[in-house]
Amino acid sequence: MKFFLEKNKDAGYRVTIEIPETIVKQTVYKELYRISKNVNINGFRKGKVPINIIQKKYGNTVHYDVFNKMMQKYFYKFIQQKKIKIIGSPKYEISENLQDQKNLKYSVIYELYPNVNIEDINLIKAPKIIVPISDEEIKEQIKKNKENIIVWNKVNRTIKNNDRVTINYQIYDNKKEITKFRAENVTFIISNNTFVSLLNQKLINHYTDDILFFKIKFSDFHPEQDLQKKDITFKVYIKKVEEKQILKNNKTSQDSIELNQFIELNYKKIKDNLVQKIKILSENYLKNQIIKKLIQKNSIKIPLTLLKEEIKFLKNKYIKEYKEKKHSILEEEYHNDIGAKARDKIHINLIIQKIITDNKIVSNPIEIQSLVQQISKCSKKPSEIINFCKKNKDLIDIIKNIELDRKIMSFLLKKIKIYKKYLTLEEAINFKWINNITLFE
Repeated sequence: MKFFLEKNKDAGYRVTIEIPETIVKQTVYKELYRISKNVNINGFRKGKVPINIIQKKYGNTVHYDVFNKMMQKYFYKFIQQKKIKIIGSPKYEISENLQDQKNLKYSVIYELYPNVNIEDINLIKAPKIIVPISDEEIKEQIKKNKENIIVWNKVNRTIKNNDRVTINYQIYDNKKEITKFRAENVTFIISNNTFVSLLNQKLINHYTDDILFFKIKFSDFHPEQDLQKKDITFKVYIKKVEEKQILKNNKTSQDSIELNQFIELNYKKIKDNLVQKIKILSENYLKNQIIKKLIQKNSIKIPLTLLKEEIKFLKNKYIKEYKEKKHSILEEEYHNDIGAKARDKIHINLIIQKIITDNKIVSNPIEIQSLVQQISKCSKKPSEIINFCKKNKDLIDIIKNIELDRKIMSFLLKKIKIYKKYLTLEEAINFKWINNITLFE
């Protein structure tokens, strides 16, 4: 068996494999012989058909089938011999005149997972947010939320940040309106919404009844296929501009008594909920910062095959989410660079996989069972949840990944230098958390 390995210009590799003629002939003959014993051909008894007849009738098909199987078999022998891990499906190349070849010579193009070298994790620093909260601060926030009344008043001035606007819009491709995307009475708060930032920028300093035009270049991956890769012109009519006003509720003594009673009855529940939210947000923020630092410290050349697969996955996810949630075409997330998001996801997955392998981090069946028990406690019928988990492999796999994720973070937290970043309760409420969760609702 001959192997000739070469590196392509891109991230791929090519190996040329040559299988001796004797092995090819023996394998083809065995397959023809097998067919001769099982096939029915007029004029011959079953199992007595001459090989030359089988060759004439099935020769081409047998050669191609045998060649395909042999190409895969010997390529995977090559992989095992070289102890390499390939990405995706390899591409086989062979000349069309297979039967004219003596030896079977073919090439395989493939990609390898990149070598990942983790820089010293001990050098990474990441902030953990700490929010010391007093009983008085919590009570004050509860009172503020209960006592304040928010009203929106129409204004006749230029639009500013934090104003609430209502717009109608139409969109055009080469001066022709795409009517199915026409939208009316779209209401949102300037600079505090999930729409493209350009919309917010263009609306600033305009008045009610103004009409403005601007263009947006839609990404290749936008869920609306009709808009992908196009320069779309938006015509926006400003229907209403409103300013927020916070009014103090004119309380009677009875109202004050009821508010104090409300605080007394619900304080523990509100506090526990607040503490839990801050804990989750702080942990997620720390995890996000660690991921960013790991990516920054450990550069990896992402293979094209992995990138294409991840982009395809994210694109399908976006389309599903867009349809299910009936999102607007203006949502910022569908205009962001999906390639960068895919690259980051692959990047951190490769780093984490390397950490898992190097440090022999594995999920523990006992801890998985413990996690199932914890999840079941949230249900009125915990035994049903436990039995359901036992029977549902997909669910168990998800729980395994959660438990493994905890172990990885536990390992990283022991290695990384964590420093505390203190926020007051007021700062925490106004902090831009990753998932935009509201602390007080």
